[in-house]
Amino acid sequence: MKKNPVLLTIQSVLCLLTAIALIVADLIIYFQGLSEKNADPMASIYTADAIADQAILVMPLIIASLIVTVICAIRRAKGGEAAGVPRSLFIKPNNEDGMSGSAVTAVRIIILALAVLFIIIGLFNGSLEDVFIKASRICTECIGLG
Repeated sequence: MKKNPVLLTIQSVLCLLTAIALIVADLIIYFQGLSEKNADPMASIYTADAIADQAILVMPLIIASLIVTVICAIRRAKGGEAAGVPRSLFIKPNNEDGMSGSAVTAVRIIILALAVLFIIIGLFNGSLEDVFIKASRICTECIGLG
């Protein structure tokens, strides 16, 4: 079994950088909003413009992470060993149901494609903004800022 942990390492680093970038973006929005809130106590900290400005900075990391995830999935679908992950960690096809390995792989690819499709639909219908606002509020309340 050839172990190549490079893709998983890249994916882990991208996920960590994305999390850090989202936290920094949230704090930037919060502290910029505090100055606006001092001028007008009824002003909302989480405006669409502030969120859009910060989302543009974080989006390349999210896209890069998604690309690496797709590359890992394609490598796995082509029968290559996943980068450094033992086969015992993967869900094996249940032979009692008659599903072959290729059928399980096809189901996984379909689920991945549907997930990506729904993420794209959510981006275009404005759900990204709603989720980011809710996550920002929860995050700032959790750490005691809001």
